Amino acid sequence: MYELREKKEEGTKKPVWKKAAACILALLLFFACSALLYVTKLATSTQKIPDADIKAISNDYLNEATEKQMDDYWTVAIFGVDSRNGDLGKGTSADTQMLLTLNRANGEIRLVSVYRDTLLMSNVKEGKCRKINSSYSEGGPEQAVTALNENLDLKIGDYVSFSWKAAADAVNLLGGIDMDITKAEYAYINAFITETVDSTGIPSVHLTGPGPTHLDGVQAVAYSRLRLMDTDMNRTERQRKVIEAVLEKLKQADIPTINRLLETVLPQVATSIDAGDYLELGKNAGNYRIVKTEGFPTVYKAATLGKLGSCLIPNTLESNVTALHEFLYEDQDYQNSDRVKEIGGEIIKQALGE
Repeated sequence: MYELREKKEEGTKKPVWKKAAACILALLLFFACSALLYVTKLATSTQKIPDADIKAISNDYLNEATEKQMDDYWTVAIFGVDSRNGDLGKGTSADTQMLLTLNRANGEIRLVSVYRDTLLMSNVKEGKCRKINSSYSEGGPEQAVTALNENLDLKIGDYVSFSWKAAADAVNLLGGIDMDITKAEYAYINAFITETVDSTGIPSVHLTGPGPTHLDGVQAVAYSRLRLMDTDMNRTERQRKVIEAVLEKLKQADIPTINRLLETVLPQVATSIDAGDYLELGKNAGNYRIVKTEGFPTVYKAATLGKLGSCLIPNTLESNVTALHEFLYEDQDYQNSDRVKEIGGEIIKQALGE
C-alpha cells in the first residue's frame, strides 16, 4: 500500500521544464500586453482634429492598375504648420507639405516636397485653383489630403501634422544634427534662430560662423525655414536634409531616448496613425532608409497671377504627375486619370487669364 501511494504521488508531479515554460510564457504575455498598452497610450496621446478622418477618404478617379501599384507602398502626407499656440487644425499655415512613400517590401523611403506656391485645385469641392498651401489653412488635413489625392492621383493612407516646437523638441532629444552651413545661409540664420526661440520658448544660441555645424533643435528649425537668400525650392531641400538627418539619429537611438521622444513629441502631433500602425512600423524600423528626395513640380513656370501673387505653374500637370508616380512608386506604366487632365486644363485656363 505504501509503495502504491508513493508511485501515485510521483506520477502527478509536473516536469521542471514544463513549469519553466509556463513561467516564460506568462512573462512573455505580460511584456506583450504591457508593450501593447504602452503603444496604445502613446497613440491616443496625439491631438485629434475634428473632421480629419483621413482613412475614410477615397479617390474614386484612380484606375485599377494605379491603385494596385500603390498598394505595395504606405503613402503619408506630412504637414509642418506655423502654429504659435499649438493648434494644428485649419486656420494654420502649412509651411511644409511632403509626401512620403514607404516600400513595404524593402523599407525604402522616398520624400517629395510639394512647393507651397504651386497652383493646384486647392478646394476640389468648389473647384478653386489657388496656391496649394491654402488648402490646409482653409480646411485642415482633410481638405489638404483630398486636394493632394485628386490633383496628383494619390491614395494617401495617413497624415502627420506637427508644429515647429515639436520639431525642435525632437531634434534636441536626439542630441542635435550636423549640417554644413553656407555663407549665404549664415547671413540669415541667426535672425531666424531668435524668432524661433520667441515662438517656441525653447532656448538656443546664435551660430558663430558658416561651415560644418552641430545644430540644436531651434537651430535646425531655423535652418529649415530659411528662404530669403534663395527660393522656396531650396528651403524644401533643406527641410528634406533635416528629416534625413533626424531619421538616421532615430535609427541609432536607444530605447529610453525613443520613449522620451515619443512621450514629448506625440502630444504635439496630430495624426491618423493608430496603435496598430505603430506596432507594424516598429517591426522593421531598422530597415527604413531614405533613398531619394525630390520636389514637385519638377517642371514649372513662375507667374504672377493677380491677388494670388507669385505662383508656380506645373508645365504641365499631367507630365509632372507622371514623373511623380515614377519617382514615388517606380511606376513606369502610369496613366493620368481623367480628373488630373481636367484639373490640368483648369490650371492652364487660370494661368492664361481665361
